[in-house]
Amino acid sequence: MPFLSLSEQPYSLLDESLAQHPDMAEQTVLSALRMWLRPQCDAMRKRESWREPLSDAGLSHDGLVSFDLLMRSVMSVTRRPLDTRCRCASDLAKDEAMLLQSIALLQGMRSDEAIRLLEDWLPQQAMSVVLKVVRWFAIALLEAGLELTVRERRVTYMH
Repeated sequence: MPFLSLSEQPYSLLDESLAQHPDMAEQTVLSALRMWLRPQCDAMRKRESWREPLSDAGLSHDGLVSFDLLMRSVMSVTRRPLDTRCRCASDLAKDEAMLLQSIALLQGMRSDEAIRLLEDWLPQQAMSVVLKVVRWFAIALLEAGLELTVRERRVTYMH
C-alpha cells in the first residue's frame, strides 16, 4: 500500500460529516453569499438583498462594505467559476465551504492555512489583496458576535 503524505491526501471540508450542516454563523454568511451571487432565485420567486441576513445578524456598515468588496474582488480575479449552489439549496458546495473555512481560519489568526485554501481558485498576484479583504470581513463578523467554526480535517495516523 503506497503511503500518501497528509498534504497529498484528498481530504476536504466536505469530508467532515457536519460540514453539510452549517451552524447559525455559517448559515448567515452562506445566505448572504448566495443572495449576492443570485439575487433572483427562481425557485423562491423572491428578490432579496444580501445585506438583510448580515444586517439582521448585527454587522456594521463597514462589515457590509467589506463583504461586498470581498465578493467583487473574488469574482473579478477567480481563475475558474466558483462552485456554489442556488439560494434554495440545502447542501453546501465545495467553494462555499472553502470560503467559510477561510473566514473561520482568519478569525482564529491562522492565515497560512487560509491561504492554502484560497490558492485553489485565486491567482497568486491577487492573493494579498483578497486575503486582506477576507480578513476585514472576518473581523467584522467577530465584532457582530459571529464566530465561524474551524472544521478540522479528519486525519488517520499509521503506526
